[in-house]
Amino acid sequence: MKVKNVTSQEIEAALKTVNKKYENNIVFKRFEQKGKQFVFTLTVKNSKKAGGRIGNSGKRVAAACWHVHGDFFDALLEINENAVITTCSGKIDKNNGNWQDRNIGSIYEPLMYSEACNC
Repeated sequence: MKVKNVTSQEIEAALKTVNKKYENNIVFKRFEQKGKQFVFTLTVKNSKKAGGRIGNSGKRVAAACWHVHGDFFDALLEINENAVITTCSGKIDKNNGNWQDRNIGSIYEPLMYSEACNC
């Protein structure tokens, strides 16, 4: 995902806030600055612990779940209401876009993103 109108310190502060809820299990898999925006991926240290995601097969995936992402976006927007986040689901800002659920499975075996987690 990409975020603009924020500092790296604000992104780190949002991660710290989220980790209070998810037992310090959330980390950045990727974190880099590209011009005036930051590109990053949230993941988990341990897929068996809070915030881990489950794949279509029902097995654990080393990725952060829908709830982690939503809580992170909420925290970042609380820290800086001018943040604009772009994800594969669209744009998120202070007015809308967060907590949008979607099918990450298939037509034949649907799996809603909000249900694919260890929460």
